[in-house]
Amino acid sequence: MAENANALPETAIDATGEGRQLASLRERPESVTAAHSQPAGDVGLQAMFEFDPGAGVLAWSDAGAAARIIGADDVTSIESLEDFNKRIDNAAASERAEAFAGRKQSYFCEYQLRRDNGDSHWVEERGGWIGQDGQRRLISLVRSIESEKQIDARLAWLAASDELTGHLNRVSLRRELESAIQDTKSTGGAAAYILAAIDDLGAVNADFGFESADVVIIEIARRLAGILGPDDAIGRVAGTKFGIVLRNCDEENLRGVCARMMNAVRESVIETKHGGVVGSICVGAVKIPENADEANVAMARAEAALDEARRQGKSSWSGFSEKTDTISMRRRNTHMSDVILTALNERRIRLAFQPIVVDLEEEPRKFECLIRMRGEDGKEIPAPEFVPAAERLGLVHLLDRRVLDMACNTLEICPNIHLNVNISMETVKDFVWAEGYISHLRANSHLANRITVELTETQVIDAIDASIEFVQEIKKIGCSFGIDDFGAGYTSFRNLKAMDIDILKIDGSFVTGVSASRENQLFVRTLLDLARNFGMKSVAEWVDNEADAMLLKGLGVDFLQGFLIGKPETAPAWLPDGAPNDPPNRPQR
Repeated sequence: MAENANALPETAIDATGEGRQLASLRERPESVTAAHSQPAGDVGLQAMFEFDPGAGVLAWSDAGAAARIIGADDVTSIESLEDFNKRIDNAAASERAEAFAGRKQSYFCEYQLRRDNGDSHWVEERGGWIGQDGQRRLISLVRSIESEKQIDARLAWLAASDELTGHLNRVSLRRELESAIQDTKSTGGAAAYILAAIDDLGAVNADFGFESADVVIIEIARRLAGILGPDDAIGRVAGTKFGIVLRNCDEENLRGVCARMMNAVRESVIETKHGGVVGSICVGAVKIPENADEANVAMARAEAALDEARRQGKSSWSGFSEKTDTISMRRRNTHMSDVILTALNERRIRLAFQPIVVDLEEEPRKFECLIRMRGEDGKEIPAPEFVPAAERLGLVHLLDRRVLDMACNTLEICPNIHLNVNISMETVKDFVWAEGYISHLRANSHLANRITVELTETQVIDAIDASIEFVQEIKKIGCSFGIDDFGAGYTSFRNLKAMDIDILKIDGSFVTGVSASRENQLFVRTLLDLARNFGMKSVAEWVDNEADAMLLKGLGVDFLQGFLIGKPETAPAWLPDGAPNDPPNRPQR
């Protein structure tokens, strides 16, 4: 994104819409984007002159340098003080006039000098008198400071603006919001604050690249700005979020503006160098001062309203009300992140073991490891309450590694069992974490033939190349590989063959009640034929009654798993203390 940002200002000024920015920030300084107005040779350019008060003329020490400063072919047009003063765009300091009148010994000032081509050029001038009586002369130096002024202007602009879009940045927008709130309090009027977030920009990054994502951000910024009135303000407050201050906006107008914004974003495809992108936004809005009379409150409540809109799906909007959940997704994520990391540090991540058998009367020797978390109050927290959050927060790698650690520790002390462990696709796709996972298996290669690593079918489809490479590596070590929830996705025959699958676990939705469903029986039979043709063993999940179990065995299922066989247990009889957190002492090999 940095490459686009560096080149942006001229592009972004179009994106904001002419006259759209507010207060002193409404228009970006011309010098920020008009670097071409100063030729490269002007850097460090200066010229000295001697002023004769009697004749009123200027004698330049370097006529060529003087001509370059004024952008002229020669210096004849500025040989008199009167002609030179006509080229000064803004009034110079009064001390300059006092000095030239002989009433001040020395002076210093800055001003813009108008060139022959019409451009204005910043210079500084300093001088002082020498000599006595008829020999008295004013010696002055005129130096170009255009580049310095451009740098100052750019820094001032960057301090107030978002470089990518040209809109206000978060700090400047907050000032606009505070001003709008004060105005409503003093006039009794109404305003609103809107938080608009681009939907699924991460997918654009993944499919088209960061450069295309930047184009999407800039274009959506332009479209949103086009909806606003001359007194409204827009700023980029986060990577994919825009804050918008609407002045003189009642509840009815607020609804209409939100609808127009969503329609403006999705009305046409956004063209990028790598293809067209269909954009959409979700919007959260809060009325001012009815629902928020301080800027920080307005921003927090708009964030909460945005979370409500996102829960409704893409291209949705929600207004803050008393019923709005004020705990934002960000705060939930922060809380859950702390919960997961603390549980890992305090060794409160546990394994629950669910048996997998060949026959109903068999003593289980094969188990699936299911992750659990023990809360600070000692109660068990099921996986659905924290695993999705861990995936969203990028912490699932840590959970995958912890499960593998405890599984290996368990296998060390229980030499007669076989364990199935689940791994997330986020770990498989991440080269660093995948290599770390594989390295741990290599370090425990003597246990590998008793480990089956499982991925769900839908995950495999999402990243087939990474899956194939990962499976090849773990099978070299000696592990088996299984696909979980088979039948829920659309894995092709080619992918099944390429992945060299050992275990195929039939999705439980086709197993439950199979004895009473001819359709499910047909589907299970088809999957079993497929598994046999590819040399795979089959497992039926969610087996919860004997009729289903008997039918499945009759159809040729190799293994059964479900509540009929046994529920997941964190402390089964064969492992009274649960999976050990630390590896047992091993004899020297």
